[in-house]
Amino acid sequence: RTILCFRILSCIKLCHPVLHTDLICSSGTCCQIRMHPIPQPKQVDRWNEKRSMFGVYDNIGILGDFKAHPKDLITAPCWLKGFRGNELQRLSRKKKMVGDRMTTLDKHNLEKRIRFLYRRFNRTGKHR
Repeated sequence: RTILCFRILSCIKLCHPVLHTDLICSSGTCCQIRMHPIPQPKQVDRWNEKRSMFGVYDNIGILGDFKAHPKDLITAPCWLKGFRGNELQRLSRKKKMVGDRMTTLDKHNLEKRIRFLYRRFNRTGKHR
């Protein structure tokens, strides 16, 4: 049995697709299409820690006349409470706040990391 198949090949150098015709003699089907099964929906944990604690401090303003800020109620180290910034800013803030109370090895490792990040930020990226 004779089947006429049309293939469209797009060439990179040409701006328009080129039409080729091939005459194929076969006894079976022409150009079987491989189809993948429809993926199953992902199982999402709706009660993980991040989702379950979303909006947990929203009632402070309503019930407490907006006197307390939610960052005052968060249990965290003093250099991290309400802080937004990159790693270099966070480490320099930690050194400034608790550097005198750190052990010698921890302080040395902290200063090494600060030196590395300082060089990295000054050599690459949008911070130059």
